Amino acid sequence: MIHLKRVMFIMMAIAAVFFLWLGNEQNRFESGNYTAAVYPQPGHIAPVFQAETFTGDTFSYSDNEGVPAVIYFWTSWCPYCKASSEAMEEAHQAFGEEVQFIGVNATASDQEADAQSFIEEHSLTFVNVLDDGGGIAGSYYVPPVPTTVFINADGVIEHRKTGGITANEIRTQVRLLQEGL
Repeated sequence: MIHLKRVMFIMMAIAAVFFLWLGNEQNRFESGNYTAAVYPQPGHIAPVFQAETFTGDTFSYSDNEGVPAVIYFWTSWCPYCKASSEAMEEAHQAFGEEVQFIGVNATASDQEADAQSFIEEHSLTFVNVLDDGGGIAGSYYVPPVPTTVFINADGVIEHRKTGGITANEIRTQVRLLQEGL
């Protein structure tokens, strides 16, 4: 009986602490003193980055030179990345130099040799860079792959898609970027 009372007391104490904490969090939120995690989303300026390509060159995305850009985050082991990569290549071939297509391999969770084989196997001709430390994916807040980010000619993120993507979806979003919508 004493043991049951002790357990009940501890549970009530934990509940009281939880509700006090929750009330404090609510007050912080209502007073505007709450700092939320902010990540680039539609309406935000796209983060700039510099990385090594799979051919050993240095690629810099510091501005998109007045053309829309599509940044695609992928890995070689991702089951959805095969079809999405093929869709990206199809869109890249269709739009040519009108749009900058950039693949970012999450090399921190992939093997560079596997990623290189993936690029060759799927005949990807758009620029692909290594994200060794995960800094690029981190700056775009990309928890799962594939994730695709659509950026207008002014460098502002217009749309982001997490998960597999089709060539039709890419074409639709790129047309919206080109039309300035």
